[in-house]
Amino acid sequence: MSTLDVSRAHTLGLNGARRAANAVADRLRSEFRATAAWDGDVLRVSARGVKGEIAVSESLVRVTARLGLAARPFRNLLRREIEQQLNRSLSQPA
Repeated sequence: MSTLDVSRAHTLGLNGARRAANAVADRLRSEFRATAAWDGDVLRVSARGVKGEIAVSESLVRVTARLGLAARPFRNLLRREIEQQLNRSLSQPA
């Protein structure tokens, strides 16, 4: 199984990082029919062919994703999309 691991520092604080992760999850739900649920400070996300986590802390957000066989050819595209979404979401004021 192929994996992606992307981290970003932020200045939003824990609550701001949780709001940003929720915004990303809302988009994934609407566009990809993903499911998402919080487990402590980790948002577990699942969609067809991809399972991942968005772990938040006071100053860091880390996204890890495990790609199934069908999603592997899109690894680079998915990495770029994750990076862009993190950059957008984490640049919002707290």
